[in-house]
Amino acid sequence: MRASTAVLIDTSIRLWDMVFPGSQVLLARTRSAYVHIDNLIAFSKSDRDGKVDAYLAVYLPDELALLFFLGGDLVNATMLTPVGRFQASIAEAMRHIRAEPERAEIAFHAASREQLAAMYATCAQAPIDMGLDASSPESLFRVLLERRWTGLLELISNGRVNYLQVREGRFSSGLFADRREDEAPTAYVSRLFTGGPGERTPHVAAKAYAEMAALPLQAPPAMVAMFRRFVWSLAELAEIEMPGDAGKRAERVRTRLIAEHEVLKSVGGPRGSDAADPIAEPSVIADGVAAWARDFLNELEVVHPQIAPRLLKDAAREHRFALSAVGFFARLPWRIQW
Repeated sequence: MRASTAVLIDTSIRLWDMVFPGSQVLLARTRSAYVHIDNLIAFSKSDRDGKVDAYLAVYLPDELALLFFLGGDLVNATMLTPVGRFQASIAEAMRHIRAEPERAEIAFHAASREQLAAMYATCAQAPIDMGLDASSPESLFRVLLERRWTGLLELISNGRVNYLQVREGRFSSGLFADRREDEAPTAYVSRLFTGGPGERTPHVAAKAYAEMAALPLQAPPAMVAMFRRFVWSLAELAEIEMPGDAGKRAERVRTRLIAEHEVLKSVGGPRGSDAADPIAEPSVIADGVAAWARDFLNELEVVHPQIAPRLLKDAAREHRFALSAVGFFARLPWRIQW
């Protein structure tokens, strides 16, 4: 299989060549045709041995997808491409992966939560313009020391991706792609700029980022689908009570609230509407849908007092336990007796 020639934005580094740190190899890099991705994800979620903090790197013909796992649960995703690095919804990342079952390769590695946050930060944030000179370690850290800068430094050398924590301009700790156990961090960083035996002299790409305390938890596709079904069901049940009016009210309220709750772009409309999944934490999507339900039902109660608890109960019955688990009902003024 021919390796991709796509390069990471603003560098000459091929996406196909990128290697990330990892504390344990769970699955050595192999062609994705040999692995059932859905089974891998299901194993991580359900089996005790699979409940690890890890990342899955999927090398696609023109991009690189990163899926992040915490305790075996798939919790977030990013994409690296020749035109940029992006946050991605889990559903969108999986769509890209499934579109190339024959021409992709995957690698699955356990990693610390600190590393997962660092990997995500370099895709979710824009780099900080520091005027870094990556010709040598001395010139690089001279700039950092002069500014007494604190943050995350990404160094990529011959495809090896490394993350350095910097405090007040000085190296504090690092997450390295292939440092030998007997190799001091300072010696390894120097090797990134000179190359090892038999390697070409590397061109080092250095970027500075604000540190991210923890990897955000994205609402999974199943949760997004649940909220969509709830919104459709509530609007349809209300339309039965108020034919020709409730459906219009539901959409009008949703449109009005989108400016405050962007996640509402991804729910509502006619049942089956095709919309991209939001890149948002579960609490954010719960807040948005609760705000819509509260305003919509308050409007209905002006015409039909006490209609809200009944419609809520009927619309949420199928998913009441999952909705309760994310605190959805606690965000509403009505209390439902199941």
